[in-house]
Amino acid sequence: MRSASATVLLLLLLLGCAPAAAPCPAFPAAAPAPAALSASAAAAIPAPAGPEADVVLLLRPALSPKPLVHVELTLSRSDANTAVFTLASGAPDHVARAGARDASGAIAVDVSPAGPGVALRLARAPSGPLTLAYDVLAGDDAPDDPLGLLVLDDRFRGAGERLVALPEAVASARAEVLVRLDGDALRAAGVASSLGVGKARKATVPVRALRYASYVAGSLGVQVSDDGAAHDEGAWLGSTAFDARPSMAELAVYRTALRDLFKARFDMPPWTTLLLTQTRPLGSFTTTPRFQSTLLQVGPGEPWSAALRLSMAQQLARFWIGGLLRVATEPGHEAEGAWFGEGVSRYAAMLMLTRADGITMADARDAVGGELSVLATSPHRALGNARLAELARTDPAARATLMARGALYALREAAVIRARSGGQRGLATVLQGLLRQLEERKTAAAFPLSAWLDAVGADDPDAARTFDALVVRGEAVTLPSDALGPCFRAGTGDYVSYDPGFDVEATRLSPDGKVVGVRAGGPADRAGLREGDVIESMTGRDGDANAPVKLVATRAGARVTVTYAPRGARGRGQTWARVADVPDGRCGDLP
Repeated sequence: MRSASATVLLLLLLLGCAPAAAPCPAFPAAAPAPAALSASAAAAIPAPAGPEADVVLLLRPALSPKPLVHVELTLSRSDANTAVFTLASGAPDHVARAGARDASGAIAVDVSPAGPGVALRLARAPSGPLTLAYDVLAGDDAPDDPLGLLVLDDRFRGAGERLVALPEAVASARAEVLVRLDGDALRAAGVASSLGVGKARKATVPVRALRYASYVAGSLGVQVSDDGAAHDEGAWLGSTAFDARPSMAELAVYRTALRDLFKARFDMPPWTTLLLTQTRPLGSFTTTPRFQSTLLQVGPGEPWSAALRLSMAQQLARFWIGGLLRVATEPGHEAEGAWFGEGVSRYAAMLMLTRADGITMADARDAVGGELSVLATSPHRALGNARLAELARTDPAARATLMARGALYALREAAVIRARSGGQRGLATVLQGLLRQLEERKTAAAFPLSAWLDAVGADDPDAARTFDALVVRGEAVTLPSDALGPCFRAGTGDYVSYDPGFDVEATRLSPDGKVVGVRAGGPADRAGLREGDVIESMTGRDGDANAPVKLVATRAGARVTVTYAPRGARGRGQTWARVADVPDGRCGDLP
């Protein structure tokens, strides 16, 4: 029985799929109510000074009177359209001391629910320069929630969705923004954000970038790379098993390599990598896409492995594939384009890494084996694209299936195009052509599916039928026998998925450490784990069905130990074995 090295859960981590933000727990009754700021307190907000930028954001984390982040947002111009500011996520009782001020004086602010977020409504229409100020209480978010808020005495991490309230009237506009981070109230000497390293960063970006940025403070290490074609900055907090400095420099090389792969003439924007070390088991890293940046969270023992390189490279590739280049979908059906944005971007990252010697063909084979494993064992493997995309909103297995299907479809088309063109063209050539069209239009716009099928069909007369069968209807993907080059031979074998038997991410995000989502009849349930057990420690390796899981938990005041093999669904699928008599030097790279 062959165990899948990359399973549904691990593929989600490699994808950088951010876990859904956990509902913010209510504060104790003793917490101050976040009612509108009193007239005297509102008057204490200074009148907006001469604007340093169109939009100025100040974040000041503090521990007193309780862990919170003080936020001030100044707009150089305001009117009736900017009387309502919205936080994308959070709860009203996490927002305190909200008030505003313009040139005419103080403005009271009402705080109320707004869908999954919070609305801050000004009592009157503002005019001219405006400053909105409020505190966001830190609450009990898990330390490793990428979209949560963490304020400790020596560090801070927050997501713009929880911190930055914006008026929708200006969120999509490009403007000069200035971000100020003040960590002086903590023992946090260094600060950084998705816009770069340092206490003050200015850039001309869509204003909504502030909402989809990450912000950190602490004893940061810093790496800056600038080769004239690209500017990359990295900041890391905590010690890692690998040297973060050369790893950051390596990512800058990959960015340039991707630009060369696509033969793009677009100027690449600056890019920031934020690396945070937390208590995590091996293999349990997450790469979360943020605005022009990536948030990487790893355990202190995590190596700079091929899997981690691929995950980070895919986040870089998504700037091009799924970012600049997007398949047009109906409003509300964006996940139906995940085969391209998440699947083709993963293929492009693997292609670049094999050409840049970032991973070996054996590493690529392992990654492809993980994708084949997902399709062999997924409960959704037979679903069509539309239904799968609908489920992907809430089902991580469906989302992993979408990505795996798209990546394997892309690899199959790449092999077909290479064979039919005598090695002169590949899927990269198709992507280059689509990017060239985008450059000629000089504006980003989603392209119709027909444009993709026409481009692929130039070398593959069966392109439309193949797409309909493999992506639209969800038939099994079988790769051509030469898809992985001369060093690997295709066959058929058994896969078993990694299945911890409970919701690991929800448990990790649980503020009290209680086990969540124990599945009846699953491996954890059979071993004796119970819903509500409080985990003290967990050992194992995410994604490895052969590595035993050992959980030490507390139940009704008593300590219990649960050990089991995290083996889940089984299925048959295509496998790839190493050909013994072909030397590594002849393995080549992906098509």
